[in-house]
Amino acid sequence: MKVHSVSSGLRSLYANRSLLRSLVIRDIESRYRGTLLGFMWAIVYPLMMLTVYAFVFAGVFKARWGGSGDMKDFILMLYCGLIVHAIVSETLSRSPSAILSNPSYVKKVVFPLELLPISHLASALFNAAIGLLLLSVFVLIQHQAIPYTAVYVPLILLPLLLLTAGLAWLLAALGVFFRDIGQMIGVVMSVLLFLSPVFYPASAVPAVAQKLLFLNPLTFPMEQLRAVLILGHQPDWWHWAVYLGVAMLVALSGMWLFQKARPAFADVI
Repeated sequence: MKVHSVSSGLRSLYANRSLLRSLVIRDIESRYRGTLLGFMWAIVYPLMMLTVYAFVFAGVFKARWGGSGDMKDFILMLYCGLIVHAIVSETLSRSPSAILSNPSYVKKVVFPLELLPISHLASALFNAAIGLLLLSVFVLIQHQAIPYTAVYVPLILLPLLLLTAGLAWLLAALGVFFRDIGQMIGVVMSVLLFLSPVFYPASAVPAVAQKLLFLNPLTFPMEQLRAVLILGHQPDWWHWAVYLGVAMLVALSGMWLFQKARPAFADVI
């Protein structure tokens, strides 16, 4: 019997990178196949959601960012938060059913199952890349320039991606045995949208609650993405390093649990 371990799972990710690319392409194509707008939905949908949130919060409730009276600044900051939340929400919402929805991969063929949750993350990252491109255009229009600190965006997102990968493996494994997780995660992601600094800056939260807010794994990448892409500030390297260390630990732990539970998948499915 093949022994599944963290190291074997990581080697499999590298060895099957071409298969992963094929899975991601197939996933993206299947999402828009048969639609009238096709891949344009990857642009239209986030813009529609941004318009709705901007109308409700900036138009109806007159929300502004950090005391600024400019609604355009609020929209830029809002879009940053939505992009970060979408990466995590899209990936984790699909993770509990990643194995359940592909029983043939578990029972009939030898397939690197650890690729399935990661393919969902890569698909979410594709959508996020489009969102970041649109956001960069908005920043360019608003400020007539994109700050040079925008080159740090991939580094800012790296810990978030590692953290999300670990949680995706964890939820994919647990979702095989506990079907209720798939129902719960959608509620959790909706709650997390409002408990994260998407519609408000972290500085607007009372000092006592700010410490709790930064325990939210979405807070730091949201604030740092705004800092480097919109405000032109240098990243907070110290907290970034801490976040990276925690994210790596979560990623390895998620892979470990996934590999430990993997032999039992076929019996349950």
